Amino acid sequence: MRVVNTRKSDIYYIEVLGKTLDILDVFGRSEQQHLSLHQISVETRLNKNTVFRILYTLAEHGYISKEHQTYQLGAKLVDLGNVKLRRKDLVSVASPYLDALRDQFGETVNLGVLDGGSIRYVDVRESRERFRLAERVGGSDRLHSTALGKAHLAFLPPDEVRSLLKECGMPKQTDHTLTTISALKADLQKIRSAGYALDREESMLGAFCVAAPVLDANQTPVAALSISGPATRFNETKLPAASRALLAAAAAIQEKLGH
Repeated sequence: MRVVNTRKSDIYYIEVLGKTLDILDVFGRSEQQHLSLHQISVETRLNKNTVFRILYTLAEHGYISKEHQTYQLGAKLVDLGNVKLRRKDLVSVASPYLDALRDQFGETVNLGVLDGGSIRYVDVRESRERFRLAERVGGSDRLHSTALGKAHLAFLPPDEVRSLLKECGMPKQTDHTLTTISALKADLQKIRSAGYALDREESMLGAFCVAAPVLDANQTPVAALSISGPATRFNETKLPAASRALLAAAAAIQEKLGH
């Protein structure tokens, strides 16, 4: 019996896309994280020039990364696999920790994810105080001036940070907003060291916020959670306890998500 390849006669079949998926399948089957151009060419039975051009295109879009003449899956491809995790599963797992943080500190607690060039709020627990900070689920905010945004930026590759900032800009929102790359870069270094980010009236006068990232197995942020409140009530005096609680909650969420 002869096996007939019907793909070439299928008018709906996009051959170059099929070759691209064949290349990605090689990474899925391989026990090695890094693969050479020769290995991929042999596995797919495609010539090296074709494989190189497809890998180059995938790398330009962040789906493949190249290091020392070898290739591996890029962060963007991993991120696509985590879309459901970062939304439905994430909110479900994080929910009791948001409740606990709100009850412990009496302030508003937010859960945000990176959405293009901004932070998207996917869950919020509002403070029960009459005078409070509040965000709505589905709302968005700036990256460079919020604790949630900076908690993400601090743990992203520098090239991705530059690309995001170029896309969304760094407009001045208050006299405390960091509006230069150099100032933000120094702040992000401190955040990586401490593990948490601060918004000291940078996005809104009279507001203080502290946030910690939720990282995946590759130490890439899938979300961040924050505590925010009026600076007259929630400020530097509450920072030691708040940062410890946030870091513990983020670690627990990571563990429950399998990270």
